[in-house]
Amino acid sequence: MTLHIPAFFNNRTRIRNLLYLTLWATMVFLNAEDPKKHTLIFDPLEISFSLTFWLAAWFEHAIVLTLFLNRRQIGWALLSSMGVVAGFIVTRYLLEQVFFWHVFGFTNYDPNISKLAYAWDNRFYAVYAVGLGLAFKVIEDWFVHQQERSELVNERNTAELAFLKSQVNPHFLFNTLNNIYSLAYTKSDAAPGAILKLSELMRYMLYDSNGQHGGTGRVPLSKEVDYLKNYVELEKLRVANANVLFSVEGNTDLFRIEPLLLVSFVENAFKHGDLADPNQPLVLDLSIRNGRLRFDTLNKKANRQTDASGGIGLTNVQRRLALLYPNQHTLHITNDGDSYACSLELTL
Repeated sequence: MTLHIPAFFNNRTRIRNLLYLTLWATMVFLNAEDPKKHTLIFDPLEISFSLTFWLAAWFEHAIVLTLFLNRRQIGWALLSSMGVVAGFIVTRYLLEQVFFWHVFGFTNYDPNISKLAYAWDNRFYAVYAVGLGLAFKVIEDWFVHQQERSELVNERNTAELAFLKSQVNPHFLFNTLNNIYSLAYTKSDAAPGAILKLSELMRYMLYDSNGQHGGTGRVPLSKEVDYLKNYVELEKLRVANANVLFSVEGNTDLFRIEPLLLVSFVENAFKHGDLADPNQPLVLDLSIRNGRLRFDTLNKKANRQTDASGGIGLTNVQRRLALLYPNQHTLHITNDGDSYACSLELTL
């Protein structure tokens, strides 16, 4: 059987070793303090006992349980734990009954005590030390498990968010390119502006929203608003006679937001709304007050049949909101016979 001794110099091991050194030093100083004389009197017997005790606990924790319990080798763990109990008793006997007698001329127990009686009297301390090592191992594994679980959740959420954000409607891009082609073919003066807007939109989607310009995930709210405006202007090329009222209130330069979070509401309105009626235009209202954003959309519902494919959709944006702004947002959707309204509030 091959045994792999854990690395001594990794962070987890350093913290574990520092814990046991601290416990040993604390025990030594507490036993050495004389409250009447306000001084420290170090007893060699106290030092040797505490050293043996915490060394046994450390060996049980760091060596025995790490080697065998992590591999579910319960039999080897039990056998080695009994060895730690015996090692504690033997080490303390050699220190206090043999070494101290020859060096200092005294012992902890009667020099004539039998080895069996000495072992029986020290069994409790030995088992207590092994028990503490086991308790510390359980606590350490619990913290490690919680950390690993948190990391797994974060990795899963990151992957899910990346997947959700990547589901950009390809139909929008293809339709926009076709519309720009038509403008260019007819030599319309609107073609250069449309190409510029599409370029800015794609740059934001591919670079700014992915933090490739030194970002930390969130982008300035002003960039998200500019993206929405470009999106609306390009959709107007596809939807003839679209009536849109887009209003922004508040300073968008002061706050940051998760990118591509608001476009799904606009995309949904263009896809399912009837925007040709000037008396019932698509209303987009974004406002910022006291660090909270409110985004309202209201559109007349269309009677036409729409395709099932689309962007990330309202279901996915609700999932993104739950992951990115937990307990920091409210979303109300009103779907009556003639109109469709969404109202989002979130803390920036």
